Amino acid sequence: VGNTYSLDNDVASNHGLCDSWIVKMNGSGVPEWKKSFGGTGIDLSNAIQQTVDGGYIFTGWSNSIDGDVTGNFGFEDVWVVKLDNIGNIQWQKSFGGTGNDQSYDIQQTTDGGYIIAGISSSNDIDVSSNNGCFDYWIVKLNNTGIIQWQKSFGGSGCEYVSSIRQTTDGGYIVGGWTGSVDGDVTVNYGEYDYWIVKLDNSGIIQWQRSFGSLHDDQAYSIQQTSDNGYIIAGV
Repeated sequence: VGNTYSLDNDVASNHGLCDSWIVKMNGSGVPEWKKSFGGTGIDLSNAIQQTVDGGYIFTGWSNSIDGDVTGNFGFEDVWVVKLDNIGNIQWQKSFGGTGNDQSYDIQQTTDGGYIIAGISSSNDIDVSSNNGCFDYWIVKLNNTGIIQWQKSFGGSGCEYVSSIRQTTDGGYIVGGWTGSVDGDVTVNYGEYDYWIVKLDNSGIIQWQRSFGSLHDDQAYSIQQTSDNGYIIAGV
């Protein structure tokens, strides 16, 4: 999954400006199918996963309200698209408020639904609260894309999320970075720090930790390890 402004060579279609672009390759790296998704605005995608039915789920954000995109609440919305195994849209949903809402990671959960890690500056419509600037915005969907719960986490500074994974206890581990030292964030070493948040299965914070230095520290990927700890990659 990625993004394209093109309409030539490997890219057969473009809805306008930037589209989400999905390429399926065989085991030798030969493309089996290639599809563009979006509207006449900007449609960006960051994460994709194969689903248990053999299809795919991808997410990012969109400011379109035409083409493949049927809803927009204002500025950029989180956009989630479910594909079948040959890249046909089964359903797509926009989530957010009247501010900026962007999604950076998605994973299918053990109940067949989906967990999304994004950021939001909204405080209305789908977004129930905002602590200031951008918050981590975590959204749990059922298998048809209906919101089961959503939570905002952060402080009065800006938080940027990058990664989420379901944990063996049914909860979630979330990685990204923060510039806050209030609200849900208890420590800041200077500028931006890694901010790691452990949630239970209903989105309640179990613990949170900041890691870093006097300068910028940004976490981009997190995964639970076989000893039930966590490994984080960032800069």
